[in-house]
Amino acid sequence: MMGLRLLMLLRMLAVRWNYLRLTGKRPSEEWVLKERGRYEVDWERDVGVVLKTGFGTRGRVGAWFESVKAMGEVVVIADYEGGLVVADYGKEMVVVEEGEQKQEGAQQKRVEVHDMVRRGLENPILKNLLGHARVGKYERLTEAVESGNEELAGELSKEFGWELDALKFLPGLEFAYERWPDKKWYLLVDDDTFLVETSLKPFLRNFDPEEKHYLGNAVGDFRARFAHGGSAIILSQAAMRALVKENPRALRTSYLESLDEVWGDRLLAKALIRIGIYLDEGYAYLFNGEPPRRSKIRADRMCSPILSFHTLPQPEMMRDVGRHFANVTEPVFWLDLWRIYGVHPPWRWAPEVARKIVPDEKQREEMTKIVLRDVRSEEDCLGEYNRRFRDNNGAGWVWGKPERDVCVIYRYAPPIIKYEVEAWTLDWDYVGAVDEAVHTIEGVGSAKECMEKCTGRLFKKCIAWTWESGTRKCHVSPWMIVGEKVEDQDKVSGFNIRRVRKLEKKCPTFDGYESRRDW
Repeated sequence: MMGLRLLMLLRMLAVRWNYLRLTGKRPSEEWVLKERGRYEVDWERDVGVVLKTGFGTRGRVGAWFESVKAMGEVVVIADYEGGLVVADYGKEMVVVEEGEQKQEGAQQKRVEVHDMVRRGLENPILKNLLGHARVGKYERLTEAVESGNEELAGELSKEFGWELDALKFLPGLEFAYERWPDKKWYLLVDDDTFLVETSLKPFLRNFDPEEKHYLGNAVGDFRARFAHGGSAIILSQAAMRALVKENPRALRTSYLESLDEVWGDRLLAKALIRIGIYLDEGYAYLFNGEPPRRSKIRADRMCSPILSFHTLPQPEMMRDVGRHFANVTEPVFWLDLWRIYGVHPPWRWAPEVARKIVPDEKQREEMTKIVLRDVRSEEDCLGEYNRRFRDNNGAGWVWGKPERDVCVIYRYAPPIIKYEVEAWTLDWDYVGAVDEAVHTIEGVGSAKECMEKCTGRLFKKCIAWTWESGTRKCHVSPWMIVGEKVEDQDKVSGFNIRRVRKLEKKCPTFDGYESRRDW
C-alpha cells in the first residue's frame, strides 16, 4: 500500500512539473516600482529572518550583520551554542568584542547563536534513533567545541558539517515560529547570503501572507522541486503555520527523514509537499545563487528585479557587497549591477546628457570617439583601447573602418551604428564559470574569430564571449557577467552588442523604469 501511494505521488509530481514547464507564464513585475503594494509590510514588525550558520563558518556571521542596514529581527541557528555582540548605529551595525565599552550613538545588543541540532534531537520521535551515525558525528563536534579544542572542531566541521545542516532546518523554523508567531513573513538564509532589502520589501507587498506561499530559487527534479537555501527561502505566515502548528504528523515524518537527507532545503520542500504546499516557481528567476560580479545576467531577466546574492564565503566578500549596496535606496534590477559596481555597460551611451551639452548631432557623434591613425593591426587598436580604458569604462573600438589603418575608440556607444563596434577587453572575463550551457570551441585562432562565433547565426543565443589565447579556446555564452580583471590568464572578452541592445529595448516601459536605460 505504501509503495502504491509513493508511486501515485511521484506520478502526480511528474504531471505537475511538466504542466508548469509547458504552461507557466512569467508574472507581471509592475509591483516593483509601485509606491504602495497590495498588502502592507512593515519590515521591523512583519518580517523575521532565520540566519543559518555552523561552527566551521561562524566567522561569517559578524560580516553578515555588518553588511546589512536594518534587517529587523534575526535569529541565528547553528550546530553549536554561542553569541556575538553587535553595536547598532541605526544605518549600520558593527560587531564588537564582548565587554567592549559602549560606543556613542550605538545600541549594543547580544545576538545569541542557538544550537538547533540539539533541539531537533530532543524531539521524542527521534528518541530511539540516537545511535544513528549522523547523531554520533554531531556528538563528536559538540565534545570538541565544549572542550575548547577549536582546531579539532574546525576539522570535524569541514569533514561533515554539511551533514548536520539538514538537522537544523525543521527545529530552526519551529523555534522561529514559537518566537515570532505573528510575523507575516519568514526568511531563511545562509550566512553567505546577501538580501537585497530594497527589492525584497516591494516584492513581499505583492503577496497575501494569509495564503500559503513558498518562494525561492527553484532547483531539483520533479520528485521534489525545492527552493535553494543559499538564494534565500521565503515562507508566508500561512505556510509556516501549516508546517509547524497544523500538521504535526507530517512534521514528525520529516524529522525522521532529517537523519538521512543530504540537503536541508530539499527536506523542507518534502515536508511542505506533504501538506500540499508547493514551490511557486513563477518568481524563481528573481532569486540568485551567485555573488554580484559573477551573477549570470541572462536574456530572460536583464530588466527584472533581483532579490539575493550567494556564494560569499569570505567575510570580506560579504562586507564588500554591503559597501556597494549601502547607498542603494530603490529596487535593484539585474542590469543595475553594472552601475552599482561602477562599470559602464559597453553597449550603452548617454543620449540625454549628450543632447543637452552638444545640440549638433554630427558634432555630438564626433565627441563620442577618439580617432587614431597609422595603427597597423587590430591587436594594436585593442591595445590602445585597453590602455585608455583599463577600468573598463569605454564602450568599444573598431579598426580599419571606414579607413585603412585607422583605429576608432568610442567613449560611449555611438548613436548610429554603421558597422559592428567591437567592445573587446583584455584581462577581463564577461562569461565567468563555464558549464554545460556555454559552448566551448577548440582551436580558435583569434579574438575576432571568437567574436564572430558569438555574433554569427550558429549561436543565436550568445550574449558574451571569452577567448583564451594560450589554449585557443573560445567560450560562447547565453549570459554575461559584470566580471573583473583576470590577471595572467591571457583572456580577451566581449559582447554580442547588437543582441544585448535588442534585449534591452524589450525592457518594460512602465512608469519609473525607462530612465534607467540612459545612465
